[in-house]
Amino acid sequence: MQTIVISGKDEIIAEIARYQSNIKKSWCACVDSWIPMFSMSEGVRQGYIAAKDRGIKIRYITEITADNLVQCKQIADFAELRHLPKITGSFSVSETEFIAGLRRGGPIEKLVYSNVPEIVRHQQEIFETCWNNAVSAESRIKELES
Repeated sequence: MQTIVISGKDEIIAEIARYQSNIKKSWCACVDSWIPMFSMSEGVRQGYIAAKDRGIKIRYITEITADNLVQCKQIADFAELRHLPKITGSFSVSETEFIAGLRRGGPIEKLVYSNVPEIVRHQQEIFETCWNNAVSAESRIKELES
């Protein structure tokens, strides 16, 4: 069991891909409004597609805005998507691992990874709290498009 911090664009992308490939059942992401654009970049997007093809249940929470609406609609093709306003920070948790992206207004600069069971359980609980307070993507998208 370990908790580590990864830096460097290529290393971060590689760790995200490794994390994505390790998911067996459930993938839960709670991310700020910039991350959907990153999530739909080619390398990361492929991980979502592969997970969906493996039957992984994907739940994704973000602040859906006019700026990320196109990417959110793409995410909704393979994930259950919900809207939660004013999210800051970004993390993802599976049944056995946790990652969090650290950034200061630009691309992810560092990635925290952990497979320590207590940390994973804690992040799962935080995700569930956010999920229960989020609204359906459909209603938020309709609001933006009207």
